[in-house]
Amino acid sequence: MEFTSAAKAGTESMDPSGAVLHGIGASPGVACGTARTVHSLDQFSAVMPGDVLVCRTTDPAWTPLFGMVAAVITETGGVLSHAAIVAREHGIPAVLGIRDALTRISTGTTLTVDGTHGTVHEKPAGPGAGPR
Repeated sequence: MEFTSAAKAGTESMDPSGAVLHGIGASPGVACGTARTVHSLDQFSAVMPGDVLVCRTTDPAWTPLFGMVAAVITETGGVLSHAAIVAREHGIPAVLGIRDALTRISTGTTLTVDGTHGTVHEKPAGPGAGPR
């Protein structure tokens, strides 16, 4: 996953403990899972239970995925967007408004999504690696 510095990414920044992406915390909670980038309805079958859905935006056609994913990350949206409302209904974390999330986050990357604080961390590998 490519996390960029504050100089290159506007409001997003690096924190001292590691790389972090900042967005809008639209549904509270923390979840870890494998990133699954989805560009269109044709890719829904690739989403597995416990994945972190990474997409541009959602609409009602995307709703069935919310019942199986651990968290949602979108490039657009806010607290009243479809993704935010449905994530809250399903009790899963959502961080929205992360610019270029589909290109900056790769499928297969293990992520920690904090919908309360609006942050996304790449989960460190190794023993004792847990949410930061």
